[in-house]
Amino acid sequence: MDANTQIANDLHLLTAPIRFLFRCVLALLFLLAAPLLFSVVPFLCIALDPNSDFSMLALAYMALAPFASAFWLMMVGVLPEVYRAHEEGRIFEANHFKGFSLMFIGFFGSLSAEALFLFYLFPIPRETSDIAANVAQWRSWFAGMGIAGFFPVILLLGWRLIKRACAERQACRWCGETVGAANLGTLGLCSYCYDAALEEKEIDDEQEAWIHKVKYELHDKAWASDLRRGRREAMKWKRRVLRSC
Repeated sequence: MDANTQIANDLHLLTAPIRFLFRCVLALLFLLAAPLLFSVVPFLCIALDPNSDFSMLALAYMALAPFASAFWLMMVGVLPEVYRAHEEGRIFEANHFKGFSLMFIGFFGSLSAEALFLFYLFPIPRETSDIAANVAQWRSWFAGMGIAGFFPVILLLGWRLIKRACAERQACRWCGETVGAANLGTLGLCSYCYDAALEEKEIDDEQEAWIHKVKYELHDKAWASDLRRGRREAMKWKRRVLRSC
């Protein structure tokens, strides 16, 4: 082995960590942008060249979708807990088993949905000489495969929307406490919040003095900001209550 070959091998070995990190960054960027890429790139390619055969793009679409689904199911499943911990002022304790389980379900759920879509519902279209038919078939296929690829994520988001809609019918719109639909007023407020909104004053020197003390004497700007936000929220609900009377 000559000196040049030895130097090239050494440089290749030294730059291996950099190449690995670069590929990790590219993979992360792809996963973050996956919903946008999957919903835009195929249709853009079809619009630019409507008479082409997109079988290779379809194979790449199917191969990468389970990885994107696993990543986004984990994100959608964990991020609300992170946000809740931040709102409560505590440190988020990661549940690694839950994260791994979500990724497992996201990957194999997407793979199963793709197999069902591909073999039973809508096989990959074949290229035809009719441009309009070719465009319609490929657009329909990519739209359906996009839903199949992210099916676990769509299911979780749909379940949360349904759960939230049902909970909002039972919970106070201000404090968020579940009191039952029979105990909510026409505006969706519980009796305590309704009375508190009516008792709120436009100009409350005592409250303003307390907020000033918290901010400048106790040096707790976050608490003062929460108190100020609470007063604004109370005044907003008071105006709504007065308009409804």
